[in-house]
Amino acid sequence: MSIQKKIAIGVVAVLILTAIVWYSLSQGRKNEISVETTAVEKMNELIALVTATGEIKPKEYVELQAEISGVITHLLVEEGDYVQKGDILLKIDPVQNEADTRAQEAILASSQAEARSQQAQISVQKTNVTRDEAAVRAAEVEVRNARQLLTLAKSIFERKQLLYEENLIAKETYESAKADLINAESNMATAEVRLEQARAQLEVSKVVLEQAKAAYDSALSRVKQQKAFLDRSRDLLSKTVIRSPLSGVITQMNVEVGERAVPGTLNNPAATLMIIANLSIIEAEVEVDETDIVDLQLGQSAVVKVDALPDTPLKGTVTEIGNSAIVRAGSNQEAKDFKVVIQLTDPPKALRPGLSCTGEITTAVKQDILAIPIQALTIRELPIDENGNVIRVEKKSESKKKSDDDAEGEKKDTEKKKQKLKEFEGVFRVADGKAEFVPVKSGIIGEAEIEIIEGLEEGQIIVTGNYKTLRTLKDGDAVKSENGKGA
Repeated sequence: MSIQKKIAIGVVAVLILTAIVWYSLSQGRKNEISVETTAVEKMNELIALVTATGEIKPKEYVELQAEISGVITHLLVEEGDYVQKGDILLKIDPVQNEADTRAQEAILASSQAEARSQQAQISVQKTNVTRDEAAVRAAEVEVRNARQLLTLAKSIFERKQLLYEENLIAKETYESAKADLINAESNMATAEVRLEQARAQLEVSKVVLEQAKAAYDSALSRVKQQKAFLDRSRDLLSKTVIRSPLSGVITQMNVEVGERAVPGTLNNPAATLMIIANLSIIEAEVEVDETDIVDLQLGQSAVVKVDALPDTPLKGTVTEIGNSAIVRAGSNQEAKDFKVVIQLTDPPKALRPGLSCTGEITTAVKQDILAIPIQALTIRELPIDENGNVIRVEKKSESKKKSDDDAEGEKKDTEKKKQKLKEFEGVFRVADGKAEFVPVKSGIIGEAEIEIIEGLEEGQIIVTGNYKTLRTLKDGDAVKSENGKGA
């Protein structure tokens, strides 16, 4: 073979080898996925915030409502006025309430007169009982005397009867003794009857006395009842004059002279006459989502941004955390919000109750930590072994995969059924042009970054996006970096 022929064959061989390498590289590049990457870095400081919206409210305020119905005859204040506790704010027509009070006073006077009359009856009946007790004692003495006389007459009669039977005395003397005995017996019976009558009269007097006492007690009860009715009437009359329950500023006025005041209820906000607020302590009342409420504690610092004062962030402190979710009438939403109160440290004078605001509460601050962009964090289901360790599956080339699938399809299906899957939170780390899903343990969450406690090291390259690619990226996929960091 000539030298020229050998050279030609060598050139052809080199060209063929070059074509094969170029083809392999181009095919590999076709399977690569374009991703955005970044390096895991340490942050000097990471601040975890809970953000919630709400409105500005004074710590102490009253939505003043009337307790009686009536026409407003006098209105002594205007919106924006400062009032002291006890100052008269408005008056309601008192005519009907004054009439009711006078009627109750008359009824009470009548009841009291009746009670006094019953008390006098008790005194009279007590006197009657004393009189009848004396009559009973006199009757008892009379009975004792009659009994003694009867005993004596009976004794005389018995002696004279013996003498008469022996013919020692005259019949007239015997008959006289017998008559004396009969008379003594009659006097005894009469005395006993009078004693029974006296005792019966005493019992009647005692019953009448008890009736008089019961009537007096009933009269006293009616007096107490009428006093209660009178107190109620006087209370309603006093409520025709409405006074300020606290010192503060009238921040809202809802009525005018001549309008009718309606007794207020919680379900009838239209009954509110005016709102008085103590503006010395101002708070932001915000609604925090149930997923964030567990991170809040009393005393945590916060920054409140008021929509009406966008260039004036206000500092504050968490002073109240609701224990129960906010209940909204007619709402079937599943998400729950909790009331959180932030007391402002130095509220400006321009601040007004009812202004919309956003509160940013600092729940944690950490220095010198590993952190990654929040969007890099994702969730994947991975197979685990009996010990809970992740089973890594080697990604094969298309040609090898096809041959393996033909040979071991049934075996793989059986093994897949035996595998347990578990959800892991993690990131895709980039190494040797491939994406490897790495489970991580995260910590606090900042505005755009999240702390990584375990799973990554400083300087490692991770996939951060885009979102669509990150959502479908699989463990072992070939990747290339769009921003040139590490892939």
